[in-house]
Amino acid sequence: MKTQNIPHDLFAKFFSGEISEKEQITLDKFISDNPENEKIFEEYQIIWNLENTTNIFNNKTEQALKSVKTKLGKTEKTIKKNNNRIWLKIAASIILVFGLTYLFLNTFQTTNVQYVSIETKEKIKEYELSDGSIVWLNKNSKIEFPEKFGKYKRIIKMKGEAYFIIAHNSKKPFIVETENTFTEVLGTEFNLKSVDNESIVEIVLLKGKVKFTDTKSKISELLKPNEMISLNKKDRRLKKETISNVNFLSWKTQELDLNGMNLEEIANTLSKHYKVKVKVDNSVKKEVFTSTLAFKNEKIENIIDLIKQTNNIRVDSIYGEIIFKRK
Repeated sequence: MKTQNIPHDLFAKFFSGEISEKEQITLDKFISDNPENEKIFEEYQIIWNLENTTNIFNNKTEQALKSVKTKLGKTEKTIKKNNNRIWLKIAASIILVFGLTYLFLNTFQTTNVQYVSIETKEKIKEYELSDGSIVWLNKNSKIEFPEKFGKYKRIIKMKGEAYFIIAHNSKKPFIVETENTFTEVLGTEFNLKSVDNESIVEIVLLKGKVKFTDTKSKISELLKPNEMISLNKKDRRLKKETISNVNFLSWKTQELDLNGMNLEEIANTLSKHYKVKVKVDNSVKKEVFTSTLAFKNEKIENIIDLIKQTNNIRVDSIYGEIIFKRK
């Protein structure tokens, strides 16, 4: 796997604590693109914090790093005298250190990153990650992640839909990467949906705090519990709202609550849950159901029969589509 061009200036800003939000997004993308990039980032981090390296290298390597540290200290003094060129000098010092020690790092610290891929077909699957986080994968979904997470971030890639309960670790953020989006958390529960052939990416937060980022538009939003963000893949518009439909997690719980919904809302909910086309004639779409319509593991035929019995509704089936109409 080929390594991308190393963004030395972003490394410098990150280590000095003065990286901007947009620059952090770019850096996160570089790190997550492949395991070699993450390895390089970790090696730079080790070099930057040389005082923490005494237990990693042998004596010869340790001596070399001490020599480099002395040079780095001199470089930092020069930086203070000329703030206008601070990033160039910091980046240059990192490159100098890296050039002198990269051979040692690769000789004495071999890294074989093993990746795990979990994919579902027609069954929902639960999986526990190495950090204790739990992932429920919806049907036709996929996650990919390292067998053992890196030192600074926990990054997984996802397609489809999944529900996450993330083990809290304030020193190691958890990042879920989908096509052109990042979701960053410390410890929380949320549902994320990003299906290839659908135009909307959705994230719903139940507990904790989440930062959702569209890497194309460079726009980020923070979510609070019971909030949802929808991203339109075409125009890259973000929409944040309070959760109104309690059935967003029905794929996992197999529970549907249709109480108080009008027929148009019920049709949309049934379409999503059962993956069938359910439509409503304009004459009945605003009719509200006040009777008890709560189900668990129920067949769609039984739900439709109950709707027909309790309301002045008829149901037609045309070319595989279910259509609600007035009698």
